[in-house]
Amino acid sequence: MKKVLFICYGGGHVRMVLPVAKELHESGRADVKVLALTTAAPVARAAGLPVVQFKDFVQPGDEAALAHGRRLAAQMKDVVDLDETAAYLGLSSADLVADVGAQEAFRRYEKDGRQAFLPRGTLRRILKKLEPDLVVATNSPRAERAAIEVAREVGIPAVCIVDLFAIDEVRWIGQPGYADRVCVLNEAVRDFLVAAGRKPEEMVVTGNPAFDVLSDPEVAQEGAALRADEGWDGKRVLLWAEQVEPAFHPFDGRPGDPTLPVRALQALVDWTAANDDAVLCIRPRPGQQMSLDALGPRLRGDDGRLVLTGQDWPLPPLLHAVSTVVTLTSTVGLEGHLAGARLVQVQGSVFDEAMPLARFGVADAAVPVAGLGEALDRVTRLGRRPLAQSGLAATGRVLSVLGAFL
Repeated sequence: MKKVLFICYGGGHVRMVLPVAKELHESGRADVKVLALTTAAPVARAAGLPVVQFKDFVQPGDEAALAHGRRLAAQMKDVVDLDETAAYLGLSSADLVADVGAQEAFRRYEKDGRQAFLPRGTLRRILKKLEPDLVVATNSPRAERAAIEVAREVGIPAVCIVDLFAIDEVRWIGQPGYADRVCVLNEAVRDFLVAAGRKPEEMVVTGNPAFDVLSDPEVAQEGAALRADEGWDGKRVLLWAEQVEPAFHPFDGRPGDPTLPVRALQALVDWTAANDDAVLCIRPRPGQQMSLDALGPRLRGDDGRLVLTGQDWPLPPLLHAVSTVVTLTSTVGLEGHLAGARLVQVQGSVFDEAMPLARFGVADAAVPVAGLGEALDRVTRLGRRPLAQSGLAATGRVLSVLGAFL
């Protein structure tokens, strides 16, 4: 049986890997292990997958690296697994010193923190120990990128799964020879990477397995039932995903506009009030307290045209129930698109460049706040897209790509 090593960080990256790894593991098609980095470990374990971590590959001679890792870990909040954190930080730091020297390593870590890491030395150690027949990683930098680079270096086939648009990651994923296959979200991302220099046959449109729940027929039926229960049939139902806009970009310091979300929401309230067949749903951020009374007198929650759809509303059925999603840069917009809703992106965010939803064929319109009303007049008349056009079932497509190496 062939051995497959998945490497992933937490958040959306582990959610992208889980359905693929679980299918291979539970079907017995491959001997699966997940190198689960940072917060990915408890998620992968809860899914019943065999997990390995950096701490499992500590060896004699690592004492100084581990001591340094513990010093770095002491500067962090909410460390869940000190041994793993120390191993991750210490071994990654040692690799950085080996690559660029102690002084430059210190400078880079002071400037970029963990983003400075590319622990190829540790990944060489791990791949030598585990001897996988196939390496699968997502588009994250650091250990995931190092895993694919080392796999190619030692002749192990590698597959990269890209979650969104590879805007930043094109610097390495766009390089010829980076991974034998790259699984991407849609044709526009494929074209983007081909234009960067990749061979067309190495880029495969699979979609993102983390979003496959949106193609579940039962979820679509739940959305239709929700729409009927709420009295939304025949109405233009908007969903606004609340976000915070920073005063400055966290990485490059460019100025942002913290008033942008408030202004966008007010424009949505005004448009909804002016259209008798419109309903506005507002989805607060996790932990955010919001009062409908603060939105002004033109719409009231008790008339059914202004609805607070909090985190207790399951998102996939809600995305099947609404007509149009409006967002700045939230992935809720992409999920809405995949569920068949129309999407309007409000531009002006400091993160616009990282989430070019119209450029990559996801948003039906991308406009500033001043153009929001006109865009909604047009887009909300289009109706939802047939779900068959969403190009989902990504898990099976990724498995097909992996199957060529198993």
